[in-house]
Amino acid sequence: MRHIALAAVLAGSLFIAAATPTLAFGDGCGGHVVECYAKVRLPDVYATRTRSVLLRPAYRTVVPTPPLVRNYAVPVVMRPGRWRTMVAPPVYGMQRERVVVAPAQRVYEDVPAVTRRVTKTVALPAGVRWERTRDLLGRERLCKVATPAGTRTVVRNVVVSPARRIAHVRPAVYGVVERPVVVRPPIASRVYEPPIHGYIGRSVVVRPAGLYVFSHPPVVGVTREHVLVRPGGYAWARSRAGAADRW
Repeated sequence: MRHIALAAVLAGSLFIAAATPTLAFGDGCGGHVVECYAKVRLPDVYATRTRSVLLRPAYRTVVPTPPLVRNYAVPVVMRPGRWRTMVAPPVYGMQRERVVVAPAQRVYEDVPAVTRRVTKTVALPAGVRWERTRDLLGRERLCKVATPAGTRTVVRNVVVSPARRIAHVRPAVYGVVERPVVVRPPIASRVYEPPIHGYIGRSVVVRPAGLYVFSHPPVVGVTREHVLVRPGGYAWARSRAGAADRW
């Protein structure tokens, strides 16, 4: 606004100077100088302005997302209830009893015969007998020799008691042994077994896999720049020399 007012004043001054040609400008003007004006250079007028600048445009990104899976513990029946037959084994004990180890039997004993030696003199009549001899040259000869009558003592065994077999009865042999006996027979009973419950892991897809689009807004910044508001030029400015001459 200050520059605009200065320009208006200068324009008015130029108009006055054109209407009165008798007025002189600058130094060395003749006559009575009332005011003096000099032609001056007006500089360019700049201003600082701010404006929005797009630093990054808006864009979209597509991100694949895996499925969301959760594990749950699900109760299940591991084994249903059932009736089961339980058999109690028998109870055994030991019992002592007398048994026959060896039965009675008949055995036989052989008794040999009893003999006695008897000596007896026997008369031998006269007779002949053959004798076998060898000569000096080793030749064998058989000669018949007469034997006179005589006696001979004969020894023989006489059976006093003949052999015999005697029967004997051998008594039975007994002993004591232990043998197992059933004290209580086996007992069968029915027992109910309740079901057995457990847990198993099961995977459940809570959210399936998908694609998510993310929108990113643009990034806008502010920049400051020096801009030309009005170009410079020339104008008339009041000179100090005219004021001095006036005084």
